Order: sequence, then structure tokens, then C-alpha cells
Amino acid sequence: MGIWEELISLAVEGYNAGSLGISAAIADQEGNILAKGRNQLSDNLESCNQIKMTSVAHAEINALHNLVPERQRDQELVLYTTVEPCPMCLGAVAMSQIRKIVVGSADPYAGSIRLLKKDPYLTKKGISTVFEQGRIEEVCFALHYMSLKRYVRPGHVIFDQIKERYPAYTKKLDKLFESAELPLDKPLDGLHLMKVLEQD
Repeated sequence: MGIWEELISLAVEGYNAGSLGISAAIADQEGNILAKGRNQLSDNLESCNQIKMTSVAHAEINALHNLVPERQRDQELVLYTTVEPCPMCLGAVAMSQIRKIVVGSADPYAGSIRLLKKDPYLTKKGISTVFEQGRIEEVCFALHYMSLKRYVRPGHVIFDQIKERYPAYTKKLDKLFESAELPLDKPLDGLHLMKVLEQD
């Protein structure tokens, strides 16, 4: 199973458990996953995480926490995350030795990659970033958007910013919600999600 397949499966687990559908993994240069984590803000399910049910139980924090000590000084590792890291998670990555982040989908509200160019301390860290596009971006965004629809009150500013950043994706997903092809009140099947997203 590739990195993104693993991350999507883990994000679906988080979504179905009642947390946000966000996951992260740390891999070596060959693509071998060394540590992973998922958002576990609102569930106590047995998973890959040790940090659960607290405000810091974010995917990236759990992935960093799960990395074995002997690899924690390795600057060749890459953090993959389904959603652009928030300020807390970006700070945690900066404090680690990881110097590359690969992002599945942008978060125009809480995403903080822009700080890498604005904050002198973060700029000195030399962290490079890559934003995925195409199918990976759409699936990662869908999991995030579905989570927000359940987790955040309607009318929150986050939805305006997300619709501005991803107008086509939000329109497509909103139609799927309305048609009940992708119900928000039932467990999510990752394969079904990918199948319905392929319908253009």
C-alpha cells in the first residue's frame, strides 16, 4: 500500500470514529512509512495514536510522537499530511528535524505553510513544501470538508474561505450530500468516496 492509500484509509478511520478525517505519516526517502498518526480529537478508538481526546491530538503531532527516537534527528525524512498543517503542527515540525512537508490539500483557514516565508525563525529552518494536485488533492479535500460539515457550525467563516479556494470541489461535494450519494450521517467507505468522486 502506498503512502497516500495508507493516509486516506487512516483519515477515513478518523472520520468514522467521530474525529476529523485528517492523517499524517513520516517516511524515508524510499517511501517507507516510519510513523503515522491521525486526528483523534473526539474519539478514544484504539489506533496508531498515543495522544487522544485532547486539543493537541492532531495527525501531525501524533505522527511526530510515534517516530522512534533513533530516527528523530534524521533530516532526510518527509512528513506527508492530508491537510495543510495548522500553526501548532507546523511549529512541531519545525522543532523536529524534518525539512520537507508534502500536503494533500490546502487549508485556507488554519493552514500555516505561508508562515514558513513570513516568520524569521521558521524561514531559517529551510523547510520545503509540496502541494499535491489532481485525485489525491480532491480525496484529501473531500475528507476534510466532510469532517468540517459535521464538526463546525454552519455559517463559520471557514466555509467561505474553503469555497473560495476550492469552488469546484465544494460544489461537487455539496451536490453529492444533497443527493444522498455521499451521506454525512453514515459511516464512510473510502472506496465508495473515491468512486463517487471519479464521476464528473
